[in-house]
Amino acid sequence: MNTNTNTPAVETTVAPVAQKHYKKTVIEMYTEAVEKALTSKKSATQLSASGHEYSGLNKAILNAAKAELGYKSNKWFSTKQMQEAGLVQKSENDFGVILFSTILKETEDSKKKEKVIKYYRVFNEDSLETLPL
Repeated sequence: MNTNTNTPAVETTVAPVAQKHYKKTVIEMYTEAVEKALTSKKSATQLSASGHEYSGLNKAILNAAKAELGYKSNKWFSTKQMQEAGLVQKSENDFGVILFSTILKETEDSKKKEKVIKYYRVFNEDSLETLPL
């Protein structure tokens, strides 16, 4: 047990994910996904609406979400892809699945670059419907 009272507090943002409000932090979700990615060598292919195949951590996150939420489709849409395809969420309680990406960002002195982790949401095709007219 850690008795160090000088440990900085970590901000715990509750991350709602598709049809359920999880009481897990983004850090906990990330850690679980990394563990699953390391232990599962073979998992179903997950595709973006544009046909891009997800890999690594994001593939593990999507496979876990698909299994847990009972989706049949392996196709995932970003908010922009949903708009372009004329799709909307079937339920307003569907908050999507959080995925991660990294980019290299120049520092202020422009001689170094640092890795920045970004996150974004995607929605399974099964949770979407055509925009009503």
